[in-house]
Amino acid sequence: MASGSTPGQAGPGEAGVFDDRPTSEVIASLITNTQGLVRTEVELAKLEIAGIVKAKAIAIGLVLVAALLGLFILAFIGVTGANALMIVLEPWAAWLIVTGVYVLFAVILVLVALRLLKKPTVPERTKAELEDLKAWAKGQVQA
Repeated sequence: MASGSTPGQAGPGEAGVFDDRPTSEVIASLITNTQGLVRTEVELAKLEIAGIVKAKAIAIGLVLVAALLGLFILAFIGVTGANALMIVLEPWAAWLIVTGVYVLFAVILVLVALRLLKKPTVPERTKAELEDLKAWAKGQVQA
């Protein structure tokens, strides 16, 4: 035989072929294969969860940067107000423009962070893999 299996034994991918191995050997093989499959699924889940955690960490980092910029905004508003009272127009107008740029930047960071935080947190690939595995197992049991 080209597949390397002995007569009467099922090779890989030969479902439905008679297997004359002892029941204990078949059960041991089933347990070993099931353990490997479970390990693989756990690894997939770990990878997906790591991606989710990374995205959330980036979002939290952006919020922290926006909070730091918020402190700068408060400082610029205070300086702008003081300059506005001391000198009627020119210096405070410049400080106001700088403050406006920081406000705009902080708003953009917060909006990006909120968008990242709203992404789904379900490991979709692992869920789909488990559904496929469940359907395959049902098909094997019924065959």
